[in-house]
Amino acid sequence: MTRDARASAAAEEMAKAREEIKAADGLVAADLMRIAATRIYWAVFHAVRALLYSEGFELRTHEGVHQLFHLHFVKTRRFEPAAARLLARLQKFREEADYAETYVPDVEGTKEDLAAARVFVDRIAQGPSDPSS
Repeated sequence: MTRDARASAAAEEMAKAREEIKAADGLVAADLMRIAATRIYWAVFHAVRALLYSEGFELRTHEGVHQLFHLHFVKTRRFEPAAARLLARLQKFREEADYAETYVPDVEGTKEDLAAARVFVDRIAQGPSDPSS
């Protein structure tokens, strides 16, 4: 993938992340927390993909996105461990919301996750911090 293609892919992923945040906002307002939980996860996931593309990584699998983020951004302290925990927690909730027959969303928890996702997406849009600074 060329540098221009990666930049384009990063921009597309960030647009998807922002679209997912907007969708989650509407779903929370409509009290559709189960569906909002899935959109919140996808917002963060697309933001991570944007970050990885912008840093020159070529993405092959869903799990690879998680692993590359942890290895190159959390372990290097460009992002705090809480960011990796957020991604993992949101994925767990998304899977439960999609597949668990007994999933009951926590309204306040979903609203908090949406706020955390918004901060996370905005942070990636601004660019990660340099570990040497």
